Amino acid sequence: MKNRMQDLDFEQTVAFDSVKDFEFTRKAAQKFRQVVSLDEFEDEDADVIFHYLYKEMELVSFGDHLKRYIYERAGLEEPYNEVTQDIYRDIVIESFHETCTPKSMNPTSTKLTSLANNWLTQASVKRETVFLLGFGLRMSVEDVSDFLTRVLREQDFDFHNPDEVIYWFCYYRQLGYHKAEELKKKYENLQPDANYTDAPQVYSGKICLDTEEKLLAYLAYVKAGTDDPMSEKSQAFQEFVRLLTKAKEIIAKMYQRDEEEKSRNKVWNISDITDSDVEKVICSGIPVNNMGNLKKMSASILAKHFSQKRFSRQRINSILNHKFPVERFDLITLEFFIVSQEMQDDDPYNRYHHFLEEIQEILHKCGMSEIYIVNPYECFLLMCLLTDCPLAVFADIWEMSYEEDKKDIS
Repeated sequence: MKNRMQDLDFEQTVAFDSVKDFEFTRKAAQKFRQVVSLDEFEDEDADVIFHYLYKEMELVSFGDHLKRYIYERAGLEEPYNEVTQDIYRDIVIESFHETCTPKSMNPTSTKLTSLANNWLTQASVKRETVFLLGFGLRMSVEDVSDFLTRVLREQDFDFHNPDEVIYWFCYYRQLGYHKAEELKKKYENLQPDANYTDAPQVYSGKICLDTEEKLLAYLAYVKAGTDDPMSEKSQAFQEFVRLLTKAKEIIAKMYQRDEEEKSRNKVWNISDITDSDVEKVICSGIPVNNMGNLKKMSASILAKHFSQKRFSRQRINSILNHKFPVERFDLITLEFFIVSQEMQDDDPYNRYHHFLEEIQEILHKCGMSEIYIVNPYECFLLMCLLTDCPLAVFADIWEMSYEEDKKDIS
């Protein structure tokens, strides 16, 4: 494996001895290659990955990303690690004053100084905060999109949400916060128009809402509410159902091969596989409580790394019943499970590349950002794919994260 580490798709040409502190992607790629190149990786893969995640991996917070953004945009010349928080805070405050952006989208008595300090230190923030910073720091559409998808790890601009459509338009045209408020008032007085025919072109980016007239015509369609973002029409929902069906197919075959089931002459079909079966197989490493539910995420020492998400039966059910939107996490986890099983006897290197190829296409199709190696959960799955038994290693690491003694590992 080691002689092929230079071809793992992430930052392949970078000179790693010159990685700068603010180059999060390059640093993560460098560490990734170092870990999977270790001699112990082949024989003690789960222990090596767990140790890296828990002890060595740098958790890049929202505040870190915001500092890097300001550092690069402001063209600061001091070494990145020598720039104090006061400098970043003052740049934020000055920019908010210059752009006449309010300190919050909701009434608050908190001073801008305190809010700016919070933004620069938070592990994560609400989506609304990203939109406010978009105005306050004169971000481009691409900048805001990057913060939504790569930093918050959420969906891109939601073109079914009138506020987000208006924000998108304002960033695209470099209009300020007060213009966004003016457009929101215009939206309130719009007559709904269910007959708008260009929505698919808007979603695909083939039509650009580059004038106020086009924007208002589209917003009238949004106001008609004919296209529910969590309905079967959603591309992400369709992909989720397709991948879930494939996963259930694999689980039915797994059960069919079970010796005990053979003796019962039971024939397993997809329709026999429940959400609980999917949870039981994918989350097999997570302990359950007396009620049969997965133990709380907060009990795992990797809770921060994995953004409080598990592929539980409750999560699956909520998505299928349109109570939760499909997220990147759901699609990535299902695709990981499918590839880990369909290619379990393949060369790990080929399996890894196949997964990347497939998932990047799925994410692109759903308007989501590509795999981001700085994200601990995604890095974790990629490392598992390079082992001999990805699903078993995945389960082992989840199990380790709930063991008390692991909190004291050196």
